[in-house]
Amino acid sequence: MSETSDDRTDDMRDVIKEETSRGRKQPKKALSIERERIIKRVAQLLANPNCDLDTYEETIREFGLTDESHEYRQLLALWRKRHGNA
Repeated sequence: MSETSDDRTDDMRDVIKEETSRGRKQPKKALSIERERIIKRVAQLLANPNCDLDTYEETIREFGLTDESHEYRQLLALWRKRHGNA
């Protein structure tokens, strides 16, 4: 998966946010930022009627989810609900 312009913009925005808030409490941790990106990417794939199961599974694995994890199985169930059991 290649990095898109939107991803680079998000990364830059995150860096700027970190730099301008140095020394203050961070309301948004890196983990929550990453989780937000996962949700956004998964939502894009679920909305895409041309998304195939292999691409979807590859993408959710790129976020570090294993086939055995509860979150992985939940995401797979969402895909099947949206796209069928292909």
